[in-house]
Amino acid sequence: MSAADWWGYGIASVVLLLILGGMYLLVRVMSDDSGKYEELRAMLDPLFHPPAFLQPGASDRAQTPADSESSRPAVDAMEPFEEACPGCGEQVTHVHAECPGCGLRLL
Repeated sequence: MSAADWWGYGIASVVLLLILGGMYLLVRVMSDDSGKYEELRAMLDPLFHPPAFLQPGASDRAQTPADSESSRPAVDAMEPFEEACPGCGEQVTHVHAECPGCGLRLL
């Protein structure tokens, strides 16, 4: 074997070891719960998990009952009214957040 072959095999071996070492470190960082690698984990987390707004059902989980109550105006602050639902025509009042007939969300 010539010297060029040894250099080539040596460089290939070093690159392979660096890749394997990096993969080992990556698995170790992502599975560590001690908080030791918290900053690195925060940077790598989007690579392995989709963002919350792309996960199926994220809007259902994101809105807890407390969130939905706070986003809706207070019933006492609203003036009483009774109107026909624009979706199905059923009578709705200021108490309804959604139409009982068709489920249309009311403002």
